[in-house]
Amino acid sequence: MGPILLEGTDVGKRFGGLRVLNGVSFGVGEGEIVALIGPNGAGKTTLFNLISGLVRPSEGTIRMAEHQIAALPAHRISRLGVARTFQTPRPFLDLTVSENVRIAALFSGRPSAPPGALLDLVELGGQAGVPARHLPAGRRKLLELAMALALGPRVVLLDEILAGLTGSEVSRVTDILRRIRDTWGIALFWIEHVMRAVMETAERVIVLHHGEVISEGDPRSVARDARVLQAYLGPSTP
Repeated sequence: MGPILLEGTDVGKRFGGLRVLNGVSFGVGEGEIVALIGPNGAGKTTLFNLISGLVRPSEGTIRMAEHQIAALPAHRISRLGVARTFQTPRPFLDLTVSENVRIAALFSGRPSAPPGALLDLVELGGQAGVPARHLPAGRRKLLELAMALALGPRVVLLDEILAGLTGSEVSRVTDILRRIRDTWGIALFWIEHVMRAVMETAERVIVLHHGEVISEGDPRSVARDARVLQAYLGPSTP
């Protein structure tokens, strides 16, 4: 793992009387692929919402490089090098694939690769002129990934980018994720339920359960952790 790029310390979030996150600490190093796993309702997307500035933490600190970001609005966090995708991608449907990426680049405030290079990276170069509404769901996810990369990020938050994909599509997208890291040096913090892909791709795994971190380590050691087996993976996990 390289130097810590994105870091949270004792992060908590309450919505009224409901505590969703409690004392969550995490770190993502430069150029690292870190998976964030756990049952539905564990607080994974809430943590991403805190990091990206959609909501503010109730306690704790979040830093991006040397910057404290917990109190910053989303656009300023983005310009410090944090980009994200969502479970359900929402591109501009009436614009072409290329136009979507160009619009994202306009708001980046940071240098990024040309839109054509980004589309080639996510294997959408041949569909640059296609309206986004004509893309199937899996390719819309890749378009949103290209839009995130157009922001010139140092770390990308990926929220279930493999959800709903076929086995061959999963392999294709995980190849793309490795390429993003290897070619561009971008760190990936990745919520995922497709455990085969996590085991094969992530360098480190953080497990959330009931809003707390219950395990962290390399994929194989996490998969053998009794707490993770009981809370999430089940006894059949190799």
